[in-house]
Amino acid sequence: MTITLASGKKQVISVTVQKTTVRTTKITGLKSSVTVARNKKLTLKPVISPITSQEKVTYSSSNKKIATVSSSGVITGKKKGTAYITVKSGKIRKKVKVVVK
Repeated sequence: MTITLASGKKQVISVTVQKTTVRTTKITGLKSSVTVARNKKLTLKPVISPITSQEKVTYSSSNKKIATVSSSGVITGKKKGTAYITVKSGKIRKKVKVVVK
């Protein structure tokens, strides 16, 4: 690449662009415990840092008979009891206790 200074002097420089993945460093914005009624829904809204992270967010339930969770973080209470929803992005995980009443 050639750059021209305001004085008119030209300089050739080399730029190397390296492809890297922006990794998740933390997940915030989640309560440690939530309550949902049977057959009702509640949406988790995690905040992923840095905002430029390229790692997708996934959700899983420890007990799908008690509570399920969609790929977009919508929890549905199935029957009375307690389950844990794991929110994961890259190597970072957070657990949310879900009590279904």
